Amino acid sequence: MALGFALSLGAVGALAARALPSDAKFAEDAEFRYPYVKANKQVLRLAVGVRIYNERNLIVMPATVPAKANVLFRTDINGDVSRVWILTDDEAKAYQDK
Repeated sequence: MALGFALSLGAVGALAARALPSDAKFAEDAEFRYPYVKANKQVLRLAVGVRIYNERNLIVMPATVPAKANVLFRTDINGDVSRVWILTDDEAKAYQDK
């Protein structure tokens, strides 16, 4: 019974699309070199409390981020990158078409 419940939760999670912010900027093949990220030909510093979300929407440490990835990002009032969402291929295609 517990196994069936756990499997059904996994199936629901797999079908749910994650909510991505509409005000974030898209960067194709952003390059990460901690504490910097090169996005859209601009080198930006990662904020002290940066939150990086991987393709499964889990928060990951900067050291585990791929060297290049398609991302959405937000900056704080200092111009530092405060939030990063690493995109799946399908999500990246949707933002490239915009």
